[in-house]
Amino acid sequence: MFFRALLITAALCCCASVAAAQADARGALGGPNATSAPLTGHRTGDFKAVLSVRSPESEAADWAARFQFGGDLTNWDYNLADERFSLYVPADDDAGGEPYGVVVWISPFDDGTIPPQLRSAFDERHLIWIAPDNAGNSRHLFPRAGLTLDAAENVERVYHVDPDRIYVSGLSGGGRMAAMMAVDYPDVFAGGYPIIGVTAYLSVRLETTPGLFVPMYPPPSSDMLRRAKRQPFVIMTGSGDFNREECRLTAEAYEREGFRALHYLDIEGMGHEMPSPENFARGLDLLLGIS
Repeated sequence: MFFRALLITAALCCCASVAAAQADARGALGGPNATSAPLTGHRTGDFKAVLSVRSPESEAADWAARFQFGGDLTNWDYNLADERFSLYVPADDDAGGEPYGVVVWISPFDDGTIPPQLRSAFDERHLIWIAPDNAGNSRHLFPRAGLTLDAAENVERVYHVDPDRIYVSGLSGGGRMAAMMAVDYPDVFAGGYPIIGVTAYLSVRLETTPGLFVPMYPPPSSDMLRRAKRQPFVIMTGSGDFNREECRLTAEAYEREGFRALHYLDIEGMGHEMPSPENFARGLDLLLGIS
């Protein structure tokens, strides 16, 4: 019941303002069904790719164990060969040079193309963007999580990246997913950056709506939780975001729980939308530990 409720909640987090903010990105490369080739380590720029290796963690039994899910996932499983991923690799990526960091992005839409205005932030910080297409809010939690894990697995195999600098981020319903993945998979992701949407393993009661709780999920294992508490966790919202209270109260709850590198950014004038490039970069620097 939890998983179905959370899926519905995530879907409701998308609104027209987010769609408008991302419209240029969704159309940039012809959408999620654009022609794709197998991922290789020699390609830079914006492109679509097919991944070859499924992460062990994305198999149904492993995911169910991690999230304590007892239902049948057969109808929700997927064939990786049928999936497409959006990537942005800066032009100066060099297999023999400095290892790059990675941000695995979870979109609320069915296209993971990087917004063009964010490319310079990734260029300057030597980061690769990778995001599953067809993993928006309308899809079940299991494939959304699995494809996120597959993205991390394959980009590390193919590119010269620092395994200690692979992060997960997302927007709205994708932010909820990113929050879950960062806390439940700290052995895969070095930190999380949920934007205008967050879901916690804690019970968080909304102050303005008595009796209403932030969507929650079963707590991770003690080993994973100890590790997650040491890693950076950046929650971004804005003064006009309808998820603002959830984000604030969750940040406060995580701080009480002992998350040592927790950062809460409340951007004045920002609604339920993609942050400006400058504000996105502010959160990115906190995630990366750049002062």
